[in-house]
Amino acid sequence: MSDASAHLRSEALVGVVSSPPSAVLRSPDAATIADFLHDESKLAATGVASLARPTTLDELRQVLAWHAHERHAVSVSGSRTGVTGGAVPDPESHMVSLGDLRGILRVDDGDHPSATVLAGTWLSELNAHLAACHPDLVFPVDPTETSASFGGMVSTNAGGAHSFRFGAMREWVEALSIELPSARTLRLRRGAARAADGVLWLDDGGASRRLAIAPILKPTTKNAAGYGFSADRDPIDLFIGAEGTLGVISEVTVRLQRRRDARLGYLQFFPQVDGAFDYVDALRNDPRLRTTAIEFLDARSHALARESGKPAVDRVLQAAADAACSVFVEVDYAGDEELADAAERLAALVAQAGGDPEASLAGVGEGELRDIRAFRHAVPERVNALIAQRRERYPGLHKVATDMAVPDAALRWVFARYHEVLGGVGLDFAAFGHVGDNHFHVNILPRDEVELAMATACYAVLAAEIVARGGCVAAEHGIGRIKKGFLPMQYDAATIATMRAVKRWVDPDWRLNRGILLDP
Repeated sequence: MSDASAHLRSEALVGVVSSPPSAVLRSPDAATIADFLHDESKLAATGVASLARPTTLDELRQVLAWHAHERHAVSVSGSRTGVTGGAVPDPESHMVSLGDLRGILRVDDGDHPSATVLAGTWLSELNAHLAACHPDLVFPVDPTETSASFGGMVSTNAGGAHSFRFGAMREWVEALSIELPSARTLRLRRGAARAADGVLWLDDGGASRRLAIAPILKPTTKNAAGYGFSADRDPIDLFIGAEGTLGVISEVTVRLQRRRDARLGYLQFFPQVDGAFDYVDALRNDPRLRTTAIEFLDARSHALARESGKPAVDRVLQAAADAACSVFVEVDYAGDEELADAAERLAALVAQAGGDPEASLAGVGEGELRDIRAFRHAVPERVNALIAQRRERYPGLHKVATDMAVPDAALRWVFARYHEVLGGVGLDFAAFGHVGDNHFHVNILPRDEVELAMATACYAVLAAEIVARGGCVAAEHGIGRIKKGFLPMQYDAATIATMRAVKRWVDPDWRLNRGILLDP
């Protein structure tokens, strides 16, 4: 063994468990298991062999020790807020839900602030705890869904609107406790071990397994597609974004930052999409602005919001006239002078891009921004309501939502290409999302099952073209069950073989989260 190898030693925290622990419900009835068979993808399984809902680390470890003894296939879920089927179990597997494994274990308020939480803890729970007990600290990653759990956020390398400035989960994870398929516990801390020669050893009880691995070259865009192993060869990165296929995340330690300055929200309507993109380019390149997020909504998104009938939306759209799109920006500032400078600078950039600064709304507090947030949230709400209406006639119908990002230079190209491909066959769709990262969530709204098939085919065409332009097929939601077919577009055969080798290194029997991310 080379001295430059990284040696990962797991611990045996429970003994052999040869009978089902009390947390396990065997052969659960349909009503009990129903909520655990699906996630926000609307994909659903038909059942599972057992359901466990541990509330403590000891219960979780007892459950996994029994599954290891019986060599069961295990499916893992958390808050089930994902949209790729990653929490949908294999029907022959045993379900372990981390939804009740919640709690904030500690907050370090020192020179390097951090928080350690159990994996089922919601983002909103940590945010509320910090606001009440450590008001000078904040966790800046914001995947939009506040009921997202930390285990799920780590497992999918979750991003969101604030990834423009703060990046995704990978940049904020300091330490993990991982329950391996062997039922042993692996503890990893960032920077504690690096495989300088690309060789890792996993000491997993009586087995010591070797993995020789080169860095896994990921897209340079925002991405959440497959295992990560960067040039610094830190083993913790293999488990972030692994979608629960390498181990069950049980504890998460994340970095915190001192509370940011106040934040200005600025919604601008544009008569032309090209002008909006000129504005986005200017925002990205302006060093005077501490821009946190840049979000986009197209004209169809405006129409969907209007259909919601919410008074707040109507108030916002009074500034829209016949706008082709809108751009919402968040900018940090410190003090009234910097606020005035930021507002003046934004208005100047709008004018330079051909927009009318009067066609805007702005605010600096939750109260002032309430209408704008209601407007933005009304779009996905109306999308879901519209699909539900259409599903009454076609029960198998669902929206098809893209999650692809491109390099900066391809922003205008990808927006035009969505319109050429989807509009060219008459599909109904709305484009909105994280334009600062060139990451549109294009929601395709099929009217019947024929259009659903067309939408799926168009998605595949667009995915291949986006990868060819240096983009990513999964920018923030992972691969799950739904997008496995896109992996061969994203990575060559050698890279996928490397990912399979990583899976076999940790989980030789391929017992954990079968059918997620990779197939044997």
